[in-house]
Amino acid sequence: MGSTLPRVKPNVLLITLDQFRGDCLSSAGHGVVRTPHLDELARNGVRFANHYSQAAPCSPGRASLYTGLYQMNHRVCANGTPLDDRFDNVARMSLRAGYEPTIFGYTDQGIDPRTTTSADDERLSSYQHVLPGFDRILNLSEPYPPWIENLKKHGYDMGDDFNGALSTEPDRHEDLSISNFLTDEFFTWLTKRDESTSAPWFTHLSYLRPHPPYAAAGKWSQEYSPDEVDMPITPVESRHPFHEAVMHSGHNAAPKTESELRKMRAQYYGMISEVDFKLVESAKNFANETNGRTR
Repeated sequence: MGSTLPRVKPNVLLITLDQFRGDCLSSAGHGVVRTPHLDELARNGVRFANHYSQAAPCSPGRASLYTGLYQMNHRVCANGTPLDDRFDNVARMSLRAGYEPTIFGYTDQGIDPRTTTSADDERLSSYQHVLPGFDRILNLSEPYPPWIENLKKHGYDMGDDFNGALSTEPDRHEDLSISNFLTDEFFTWLTKRDESTSAPWFTHLSYLRPHPPYAAAGKWSQEYSPDEVDMPITPVESRHPFHEAVMHSGHNAAPKTESELRKMRAQYYGMISEVDFKLVESAKNFANETNGRTR
């Protein structure tokens, strides 16, 4: 005889790390970067070793992730290309399934201009808007206003220089990092929820790091020595001419020396290890403090 107890829907947490290479996990065989907490998740779950992002840069890749469509179908070809509102997405689907879809961070989706009523709608001037269906709890789209304000409260007035705030993360304690701020805000929100009366949540935790600038926070900037990091597998000589041109133009310019490249990769790995540590440690602390009361 089957159980008569009501079936409780589990909460769902979707975590993304911007520009996080799929092979930068200890569990994937990487010989340098240390990700013990994410490795634990992999051991107790499933790791899709042959999964690839459908497109780049950010907006097209996310459009595929959120809609389940190939880029040739959703037609978001660059940052700023609007996502057609007729396409279903993960937030809307979760809402129909009885979930409360929330976002901490950003989704980088331009709105469909056909859904606005005015050419002066300020949302048309940027691609950094929320995917339709999500309730944004924490806005960490550029220029990251809540985080910048938090830095100011702690004596670091960055003004409008959000890029400077990111590139100087090594100079501040890791507790003030943008990754730490996002994580703490999520678990603060989660602690205040009344699970007995609230709908189950579908929450997207969208981390900026390890996205450039390559500057890990506090102690994490020293986690890896440039001497211990690995070098790129693909020789420079084998790049396509267009790739070579992009890699040496403007703000996209790649390091010109091995020393600079090693320093950059050390910071990249440090940003990954910070998120690995902070996210899972915070989850464990939350479970201990609440006796695992969330679904």
